[in-house]
Amino acid sequence: MPRPATIRSLASQLGLSTATISEALRDSERVKPETRERVQRAAREAGYERNPLLGATFSALRRSRHLGFNGTIGLVDVAIDDRTELMLFHQEVVRGATKRAQELGFRTELFWVGRTAPALSVTRLNNVLFARGIPGVIFLPFDQRQDFSRFDFSQIAAVGMDHRLSNPSLHTVQPDHYLSMHHAVAQLTAHGYRRIGLCLEARKDSRVDHKWSAGFLSQFREKPKGPPVPPLIAETLHKGTFTRWFRRYRPDVIVGHGQVVIDWLRALKISVPEDVGFFRINTTERSDPCAGLDLRPHLLGATAVESVVAMLHRREHGIPRYPKSISVDAIWSDGPTIRPERKPRASRTKKKT
Repeated sequence: MPRPATIRSLASQLGLSTATISEALRDSERVKPETRERVQRAAREAGYERNPLLGATFSALRRSRHLGFNGTIGLVDVAIDDRTELMLFHQEVVRGATKRAQELGFRTELFWVGRTAPALSVTRLNNVLFARGIPGVIFLPFDQRQDFSRFDFSQIAAVGMDHRLSNPSLHTVQPDHYLSMHHAVAQLTAHGYRRIGLCLEARKDSRVDHKWSAGFLSQFREKPKGPPVPPLIAETLHKGTFTRWFRRYRPDVIVGHGQVVIDWLRALKISVPEDVGFFRINTTERSDPCAGLDLRPHLLGATAVESVVAMLHRREHGIPRYPKSISVDAIWSDGPTIRPERKPRASRTKKKT
């Protein structure tokens, strides 16, 4: 069986130095165009495959500040309205990813895609990743769906988060929105709530492919009339819409994102949690202490890093033929906005006379 082509074997074949071969394969302008073309053609014909981990290591060694470095994993977010600022949830995802990467001998670097600097175009991002020898990328959970069909994945091990790439389909890490909501409603029922109301902006539900509302409604499938309180899912939530819904259906606990709901209840002389409870879907972004779902952004970021590193060690890159998803369960987080769980009463037995 013939040995796989290497930079050294290509150099011997073409009568060039290994440095020239390396630069040519990186499409460096330091090498004449005709030489680059000759080297790259010979590499293709010989079946040469770049080792992403080795390339990243050599790139790091050339930059002495990265002593002990095994590779870099790029974290990519999209600048909305030219803002390059991570949301609270994304900040925690990045912290979890960075910590796990360090444990595995890697580092992370954040990149922005957008129209104006410091954000990069998709093409420019490709060039920067290649030039820096960055073999793995995690696409953070974008606020809006993005099309990255112009991105060259051929030499990249990539993982997406939250199915926010409309094109292409990658391996994905995400919270289990459906089951997390399903379990939350079950636990709220265990706390004694009987009229559970879901209150969301439509974009929040649409962003997760309506898994919040689907998980909520799944708890009431066996009830002939459905949920006692129909969900309020509005394009824009405001005090008037909320007040009309609340007065009509009288939920005893409200599940949603915005804690402004508590202010609206207080304006109606409703106390939280004495009269009505509030349960926040994502406690990472809470403005005040409250009960809710911890979507575990640290674990999501760490899991995404583990997935990319595993792909690198398996020498997997490009768009997967069969994309896979890893779902992370949220956990219940107690707080002062709901009443304590009701404990079952002890059964009484009559004394014999």
